[in-house]
Amino acid sequence: MDAAGGWLNEIRYFYKRQVAAPLSPHAQALWHWLMWRANNVFWQFPLRLSVPEMAGGTKMSATMVKRARTELVAGGYLLHEAYGGSRAGGYWLLSCVSPGKALAAKGRFKEDEKNEGR
Repeated sequence: MDAAGGWLNEIRYFYKRQVAAPLSPHAQALWHWLMWRANNVFWQFPLRLSVPEMAGGTKMSATMVKRARTELVAGGYLLHEAYGGSRAGGYWLLSCVSPGKALAAKGRFKEDEKNEGR
C-alpha cells in the first residue's frame, strides 16, 4: 500500500460503500482501527491480533469486537483465520477500491505478489 494515496483511497471508497450498505458503528470503528494497525506494521499481513487486544484498542467489549468482526467478514471487508485455542487470529483487510482483493504492501494485492515470480 503506498504511503498516502492508497490508504486515503481505501477510506474514501469505504465511505462510498456505506451509502448503499451501511455497517454498524462498531464495525466501522473496528475497520478503522484495523487499518491503523495495518499501517503501523507497513501493511504486512496477516495481522496477528487477539480479541482482547482489539477490544482494548477500540474500547469495545470482546463480544462487540466479535460481532463487528463477523459483520466485516460478511460484508467483504475482512478475512479472518482462527488458529485455535487462545492464539491470536490472522486478519487480512480486503480492498474497498477493488472489492474481494486482499491489501498488501506498496499498493499491491496479495494475488499480484504471487504472479510476480512468473
